[in-house]
Amino acid sequence: MGVSESPPGGERTDTKLFSSLLEQGRLKEAKQLLRKGLPDDVPGAWKAILDMRTRDSPVDTASIYWDTVDTCFGGRDLEDCVDRTPGCTDSTHTPSYSLDKNSRAQVCRLVTCLAYNSPDVPYCPLLFPAAAVLRTHLSEEDCFGVLCMMVDPPKDVLYFTQSKRSWDIAGKVLKPLAERFMKKHISTLDRVCGRDLVEQALSGWLWWIFEDLPFCYLERIFTSFLLEGHKVLYRTGLAIIKIFSKQTSKSGGQLASDLAAGGICKELPKFCRNLDIPVNELIEAAFKIQRFSKADIVKSTLKIEMELKSRLSFKEDGGRRRSNCEMLSSDAVEEIIAVSDTLSYKQLTKLWSLIPERMTMVMPKLVYSSNDHGTSIKTFYNRSENYEPTILLIKSTAGDVFGAYCSTAWNVRNEQDERGLRQRYFGTGETFLFKVNGENIEKFSWVGEHQDPDEKSGRGEQLFMSGDNTMLTIGGGDGTGIYLDENLEFGRTETCRTFGNPPLAADNDFRVAVIEVFGF
Repeated sequence: MGVSESPPGGERTDTKLFSSLLEQGRLKEAKQLLRKGLPDDVPGAWKAILDMRTRDSPVDTASIYWDTVDTCFGGRDLEDCVDRTPGCTDSTHTPSYSLDKNSRAQVCRLVTCLAYNSPDVPYCPLLFPAAAVLRTHLSEEDCFGVLCMMVDPPKDVLYFTQSKRSWDIAGKVLKPLAERFMKKHISTLDRVCGRDLVEQALSGWLWWIFEDLPFCYLERIFTSFLLEGHKVLYRTGLAIIKIFSKQTSKSGGQLASDLAAGGICKELPKFCRNLDIPVNELIEAAFKIQRFSKADIVKSTLKIEMELKSRLSFKEDGGRRRSNCEMLSSDAVEEIIAVSDTLSYKQLTKLWSLIPERMTMVMPKLVYSSNDHGTSIKTFYNRSENYEPTILLIKSTAGDVFGAYCSTAWNVRNEQDERGLRQRYFGTGETFLFKVNGENIEKFSWVGEHQDPDEKSGRGEQLFMSGDNTMLTIGGGDGTGIYLDENLEFGRTETCRTFGNPPLAADNDFRVAVIEVFGF
């Protein structure tokens, strides 16, 4: 049962060649082949992907499916399945893609049986659309096999969000990705439509793909999605933003007038429904985005998740916070993952265990990243100076990772002492330096932390933090613990009396690869 028509600009690719590439483990070549055109045997290509993904754990899903049908419906009469959907789907988003009444009833039966066998999936809005797309070419039992694989995929691929929170987060992730990879185009939309309205419109980006695009586009996207996972959807969402923005920018364009009249929340889905460019043009735009990877999706997702959990936990607990170790965990990612460009999840959790106990009850926020915000000490101060405390993370081009827990806000650098002079040094004894060694973190506390109260510290032992428009330092006295120049490009680390630390990098003089600041 195929509903695909010959899409504009779409060529057909050889399914036998595609299947052979998968069998030989030549995944990269298989991906490239799919991007050139729709397979000449779509169901054959989809089955080949399923076989490749389940090769190490084959299951007789057909018999499981029909046994579940009998359990859930007491028989196989389709009349009992019409418009019956489980609670894990969204009843307001159940596209049919030109399926007839019986085929739609089979889709309802499919998602009901899958939900019955997957009680640990509380919310998966894309389940119904995916089942409907699959049913356009595959039998019920084959659809069930593919859906089972997509709900419980191999470790190297992800298809669906499977909770309400992860779905909401996915809706928010496209905007920061667009700001990084489509900066010019998202800036145009923000300027024309307003930042808040653009953010609201982008929250529904997955429905542009599964409900608004004509099926000839969706069919191509879905085939690559089956092979490569959810990053294909993000690429497509970014490509739509680019194409829509270009149309908006056209002088005297009708789209700009429609935006002014109807707003982006209405016009962007409408634009997708009326898209008339060749299918290959959309696919090429999606896969030409350079240096975009699954890691970018993971990092953006985790940043938003951390912020949402922070606000939610504060609201639910009446101002009391849960421990950071709990809040830094992710429903979707359980193994070591990069929460930033500098530390892994395990390293970050280890670092959190070293900070003052009272601060472990506060959710941190990544407030500055040189990768996202540029390398300027002025930007560094503007983004981080109102947070207290902060954690400074540095990765050198040689691969050394180190930093400091800064107990005092950086804006204190502008305060004056009793003589009316700007404070050169500030901070408290809670400040410390650290160095990352694999999964371990070595902490260098203030030398006066365990000092006899009657023993007076020298001046060199209290040089915690210093900064102006030309540099910043942490630790001093016979050397500087960490020094960074005004361009955040070059630095130096030495033994200093404040912390009694060794140099934190292999070479005293280092060049910066990444700087990040977590604020509390």
